[in-house]
Amino acid sequence: YKRQTKELIDKKTLANLKIKCVVLKHPPIREKMTYAEEIEYLVTNSSRNQFIVDLCRNISGNTLCLFQLVEKHGKILYEEISSIAKNRKVFFVYGGVDSLEREKIREIVENEKDAIIIASFGTFSTGINIRNLHNIVFSSPSKSKIRVLQSIGRGLRKTDTKSTIRLYDIADNLQGTDNKINFSLRHFYERLKIYKNQQFNYKVNKVKL
Repeated sequence: YKRQTKELIDKKTLANLKIKCVVLKHPPIREKMTYAEEIEYLVTNSSRNQFIVDLCRNISGNTLCLFQLVEKHGKILYEEISSIAKNRKVFFVYGGVDSLEREKIREIVENEKDAIIIASFGTFSTGINIRNLHNIVFSSPSKSKIRVLQSIGRGLRKTDTKSTIRLYDIADNLQGTDNKINFSLRHFYERLKIYKNQQFNYKVNKVKL
């Protein structure tokens, strides 16, 4: 897979992939959290959600924002983005949306220039191929190599109007004074290994929340 994807990008058979990693520096967390508590903290963090909403609204082109938790995260992002991006088509796709409806959304987006799809990893990392996709946003931390590569693969198809796909990988640094690496930051390092291994073009930016 590695050589094949990189070679096809180099030969311009696939779209050029640019990965922008954004590490959000949170105020230090005093108490020790389990993985589930950390995820709960991240998806309900209003500053973090606002950052994702602003990002999706301000990048141009058709954007796919991928999340993991439907009620706690996806729904909130969808409602926030819908309320401010009034002149853009915004779609919400998760397990409860049937395949006919998903296909309809795919067809609409193929003919749009700046639609936003808020979708669960499960429904969109496999099975739906939107060629006319310009941006992918990872709003939930995942270290699954298959999920990461499948999600990227959704956007690598070239079209007459698209030669580059941008991936925005959102990571979170919750390190306190003990400098202990939190779960989602550790997962981000795993994703960086995948990008390095695949020889993908990536840059890391740090943003203070």
